[in-house]
Amino acid sequence: SADGRWVVAANRESQQIAFEGNTISIIDVNLAAARSPTAEVARVLVGTSDSNVQTRPFIPSFTPDGKFIVVPNFRANNVSIVDLSMALAHQPGAEVARVPLTRPADADGVVRPARPKGSAVTADGRFAVISGGPRTTFAASGTVWIIDLRTRTVAATVTGVGNDPYGLAVVDRGD
Repeated sequence: SADGRWVVAANRESQQIAFEGNTISIIDVNLAAARSPTAEVARVLVGTSDSNVQTRPFIPSFTPDGKFIVVPNFRANNVSIVDLSMALAHQPGAEVARVPLTRPADADGVVRPARPKGSAVTADGRFAVISGGPRTTFAASGTVWIIDLRTRTVAATVTGVGNDPYGLAVVDRGD
C-alpha cells in the first residue's frame, strides 16, 4: 500500500495439491517484520462466490488512497475490486465489484479468453489498467483494458499489445 502498512499477495495456486487459488491475503507489514504468525490479517475470496472455483488471481494493485485493491483473476476472466477496510474487518462482501473482461477476435478469427494478469492504477485513482491475453503462436495477441474505477466498468480495450503481457506501469504525464 502507498503508506507501507499492507502487502497483498495473490494466492495463485497451491504447491501441495493440484488447485489454482481464488483468494488474496492481506499482510500487516509491522506484524510480518516482527515475525508474528498472525501477520496475515485477512484473506478474501476473489473472482467467484464459490470457494471451490479456481480463479487464479494474479498481480494485485492498491488504489493510491489505499482504500481498494484491484485483482486480475486469470481463470475467471474478470477483475475484482476489494474494499480494504471491509476485508480487514472480515465483513462479507469485501469484494465490492467484479468486472468481466472480454477480448475481440484474434488475427485467426478466434475469440480467446481474457486471461488477465497484470494491474496498475493511475495516480489519480480514476482508472485501473489491466494486461492480459492468452499466449499464442502469433504476435500481438495481448490486450490492455482500462477500467473506470468510479463506474467499475471497462472504459477502453487496447489490442495488439505484445504476446502474453504481464507487468505494466502507469506514468503520470504531468499535464
